[in-house]
Amino acid sequence: MLLKYCSIAIRAAGCTLRTTPILPVQTKAVNQLSFVVSQRFYSNNNNSAIGIVDYAAVKKLENEPQKLLIDVREPDELKETGQIPSSINIPLGIVSQELAVSDHLFKSKYGRNKPKTDTEIIFHCKIGKRSLKAAEAAAALGFKNVKNYEGSWLDWAEREGLPK
Repeated sequence: MLLKYCSIAIRAAGCTLRTTPILPVQTKAVNQLSFVVSQRFYSNNNNSAIGIVDYAAVKKLENEPQKLLIDVREPDELKETGQIPSSINIPLGIVSQELAVSDHLFKSKYGRNKPKTDTEIIFHCKIGKRSLKAAEAAAALGFKNVKNYEGSWLDWAEREGLPK
C-alpha cells in the first residue's frame, strides 16, 4: 500500500519510477523494486497543470491582491535590477520549503497571506526557466492554480523601459 502512494508522490514531483527485477523470476522469488529517480529540469509541453501568463496579465496584478506573484531570483539579482511591483521574493532554492510553512510564519515573512491550494500563484525570474521549475514544485505540493510568466523580468523590463 505504501509503495502505491510513494510512486504517486514521486511522479507528482516530476520524477520517473522504474521497476527492475533483481532476482530471476521464479515461483516463490520476490521481485524487489529498484527506484531510479531523476529530477526533471525542463518542462515537457504536456504539463497542462502549469498555466502561462503574459505581460498584460502581470501588469494587472497590482489591482488583484487575491493573486500572488513570486519572484524566484536571488536577492542580489533584485538589487541589480529591481522587481515587479506587488511581487514577493522567494528564491527558487527555498520555494517548496516556504510554501509549506505555517500561515502565520508566511504572513510575517512576506507580508502576504500564505496561498491556499486554489490561489492563483504566478512565478517569474529573469527569463522564465527557474520560474517554471518553481511552478512545477508548487504543483507537486498540491497547488492547483500555478502559472509561469514566460517572459519574466526581461520582458517586463523591456516593456517598462527598465534596465535588464
